[in-house]
Amino acid sequence: MPSGHIFRAGVEAGRPEADAICIHGAREHNLKNLSAVIPRGKFVVVTGVSGSGKSTLAFDLIFAEGQRRFLDSMNAYARQFVEQMSRPDVDLITGIPPTVSIEQRNSRGGGKSTVATVTEIYHFLRLLFARLGTQYCPDCGLPVEAQTRDQVGRRLQKESGNRGDLLLLAPVVKNRKGFHTDVAEWAAKHGHAEVRADGKIYSTSERLRLDRFREHNVEIVVGVLEKRAAQASRLRNRAKRAGGTPALRSSQQLIDEALELGHGTLFALDNHGKLTVHSTERSCPKCGRSFEALDPKNFSYNSPQGWCPKCRGFGELFYLPEDVDRGARADAIEESWWSWQEGERELCPECKGMRLNPIPRAVRLNVGQASRLSSAFMRSSDGRNKAKDRRDTCPTIDAFNRASVKEVFRFFHRLRFKGREAQIARDILPEIRERLRFLHEVGLGYLQLGRGVPTLSGGEAQRIRLAAQLGSNLSGVLYVLDEPTIGLHARDNVMLLSTLATLKSRGNSLVVVEHDEETMRHADFIIDLGPGAGVRGGQVVAAGTLQELLRHDNSITGRCLRAEKKFPGRGQRRPVSNPKSEIRKPKQIRNPKTEKHTDAAGLGESDLGLPSEFGIRNSDLKWLTLHNAEANNLKNLTVHLPLNRLVVITGVSGSGKSTLIRECLLPALEAALKRRKSSRSGPSTNHESRITGCESLKAVYEVDQSPIGRTPRSTPATYVGFFDEIRNLFAQVPEARLRGYTASRFSFNSAQGRCPECEGAGTIKLEMNFLPPAYVRCETCNGMRFSRETLDIEFSGKNVA
Repeated sequence: MPSGHIFRAGVEAGRPEADAICIHGAREHNLKNLSAVIPRGKFVVVTGVSGSGKSTLAFDLIFAEGQRRFLDSMNAYARQFVEQMSRPDVDLITGIPPTVSIEQRNSRGGGKSTVATVTEIYHFLRLLFARLGTQYCPDCGLPVEAQTRDQVGRRLQKESGNRGDLLLLAPVVKNRKGFHTDVAEWAAKHGHAEVRADGKIYSTSERLRLDRFREHNVEIVVGVLEKRAAQASRLRNRAKRAGGTPALRSSQQLIDEALELGHGTLFALDNHGKLTVHSTERSCPKCGRSFEALDPKNFSYNSPQGWCPKCRGFGELFYLPEDVDRGARADAIEESWWSWQEGERELCPECKGMRLNPIPRAVRLNVGQASRLSSAFMRSSDGRNKAKDRRDTCPTIDAFNRASVKEVFRFFHRLRFKGREAQIARDILPEIRERLRFLHEVGLGYLQLGRGVPTLSGGEAQRIRLAAQLGSNLSGVLYVLDEPTIGLHARDNVMLLSTLATLKSRGNSLVVVEHDEETMRHADFIIDLGPGAGVRGGQVVAAGTLQELLRHDNSITGRCLRAEKKFPGRGQRRPVSNPKSEIRKPKQIRNPKTEKHTDAAGLGESDLGLPSEFGIRNSDLKWLTLHNAEANNLKNLTVHLPLNRLVVITGVSGSGKSTLIRECLLPALEAALKRRKSSRSGPSTNHESRITGCESLKAVYEVDQSPIGRTPRSTPATYVGFFDEIRNLFAQVPEARLRGYTASRFSFNSAQGRCPECEGAGTIKLEMNFLPPAYVRCETCNGMRFSRETLDIEFSGKNVA
């Protein structure tokens, strides 16, 4: 069938552009001048054999073009902050709406990303706690109370006697972006000589100009609270400049002025740089400690205001590799997290893995009439009922992070506020409830809200992003999904398909790359690419409804759906014996109702879960045993895995498959093998003590869902490694030996043999300012990457390019 043929099945033949995406002449990757019409507002499945061009059509063509056009609608200033995608190789695409991609692989969201943050549930939780939370003293456990200015003054006088002279600061700007020049001008106009911005003192006689795009904290220097009978300090001179002659104003007057400028809050800074907070609105009645007004950033583990100072919001302490700068900034540590996340780590002793500092962790949500409900929630979230008084029936933000989606959804579904609190929570609670409901509907009710995204499987990560899109409540959007059923148990397919139907019902379009038969049978429109892979693919074999596909003679997918093409017959499998020293027959239990015999496992299975007839002795079989695996939802498992066998770990979604392999088995094996190769002696690590039977193993490799290319220069040949053999082969050619060429000469990463113009890239990058960079073929090497002298060397009539 001609590759340029336009399929209009399911679309009005007269005006396909009115309700469809029309593609003309697509040549991206292996697509062969492909043209097609895809209906909008429908559930469209793109299928075909592996390598036929499904992902190219869905992501590199449709998604990329939709994203590019959406960014083109922005002004030039906004576009410079967004990484733009280049225009795909296609003649024309019409009718494409804004696109959103939901891929299978686990995105590099950072070490602090959790289920709650990705779905934005945590953003609304932070807002709810900041507006309705009751603040408790983390030291005394008592709720904070208001105090008079005289009480603040007496406490400061007491502190001054112990700490020396105190510089009084009135906070006027908190975590706001801008130059803040007006603050210094106002302070100078009202007789204040200095301001403090981000911990540094500035004179108001000079023009204050801070970084416009960074958040800043600015305080006005009011004066110095002097220590009685103390010798002069270096702050004494500053007092004269800041507030005139100290004797002219009493200590209480300075305190009153600082509290008035700071709207009830002032800071006291001593000679050692220690800063304390004093407030007329939030103070512990027992110890007198004061606190600033609650802000959503107090509950963020991405902000210094909220994160635990010990672990900086990671919840764990890492043993950094030698190549990581230990004095690096927090954002640099966050960026380098992916390079050392698999190293040795331990639970943070300060926050116990909760990521926040003690101040936000002591804030409780006053649930009022829902106290009994809260008591049940607290019991379910940390395993015990500790509701001894009213305070204990009010959950902290830690309790929500520990609880599962299902438990939190049940809590918020029944939670009600009254009066003023109901007005504040009116817009927050529906957002939380909707997102929790969508997470539950896609089959993720078992996940804890505080579960780290890097610990999720690819299928779980994709469904979380799907739930986040449901929560955004968008319409008129084209969603592009990458095999959402991979890693999903057949039992959960119904929930996923129901979720996709909900997205479509809101006026959105769905383009799904999929092989799953059940998904195809629920699709409104199917595009079958092929007929083969690579150069043999890139064409539309068939397109239309399911019934049209079933009638198509050339479609391999249609033949499989018609059950004409069967799955290849299963080969012989080697039986696996019991790892125990003796093979015992399953214990027989008499069933009085049926008078039949079943084994102790209930389903005719041996101790390993294998059919009893597989209990065949094999003295040469070796076993790898993982002892006491405990992570996420694993409950002290001991697992026996036969070596030299294909072992499959299966189970329903969320049963712990990825946790068992990626977080327990893999780190334990890596630690054991690393210690065995190391010459140092010492006690065993925690990982090594949990695994036995690995003596015959030399290495362990993880094949995950992350992209394989490390640099833009990576190719399949260089990644697999056989390009090294090609380079060695060309180095042995007589002409190459005569010229003195070595194998490194035939690498486009080496300056010896690569093209000097494009430096081995084959293309020249042209910066376009507010447009995405353009790439043109190198005129010197014509895209072949190598210099002319290198290309002169041939083997069997072929050069290295």
